[in-house]
Amino acid sequence: MDGRFGMRSDFNMLLTTYRHEERSARDEVMAVMNELYGDSHGVSDAMMDVWYTGISGLLACRSSIDPFSVIRSFRDLVREEPWRVRYVLRLIPIEKVVNTSLEEISDACSELASKKISKDESFRITVEKRMHTIHSMEIIRAVASRIDRRVDLVNYDWLVLVEVVGQVTGVAVLKDDDLFSSIKLKRSI
Repeated sequence: MDGRFGMRSDFNMLLTTYRHEERSARDEVMAVMNELYGDSHGVSDAMMDVWYTGISGLLACRSSIDPFSVIRSFRDLVREEPWRVRYVLRLIPIEKVVNTSLEEISDACSELASKKISKDESFRITVEKRMHTIHSMEIIRAVASRIDRRVDLVNYDWLVLVEVVGQVTGVAVLKDDDLFSSIKLKRSI
């Protein structure tokens, strides 16, 4: 846990919302999760824990349901009933959480990439940095040097996502459709 910001390090999703709407977003995600996975699925309220990160507009979540399944369910819900999701702007799956250090971040990204990205596939790295002085380009260089695959910034097969939240960092290796953006999805409907 990061004592300075009170940030727990056991999250497996990040949720973005409008500034100062964290409570509304928390209530919304909990209500939707209970509806989607609640009693009829034999799952209790303990399936989702949501907490404040100390950064306006950003919540951390721990779900007992696979984050990729949660994101697919939210995407399906918005396609059917777009008005149901008002405060959850993005849901970002996190596969591994490490301390915010170049070594730990690059180790985690390298480990995930070696399991997911085949030799003939390409990747790009995206860094979202909050409340830390480490430079994004330092992270990109450290991570890229550890992944022996082709870089393609436009037509990539995989996204190596690095989410710096103070003293902890969440990383994931994703396809574009593994991310949930309510605004993008509503625009496409």
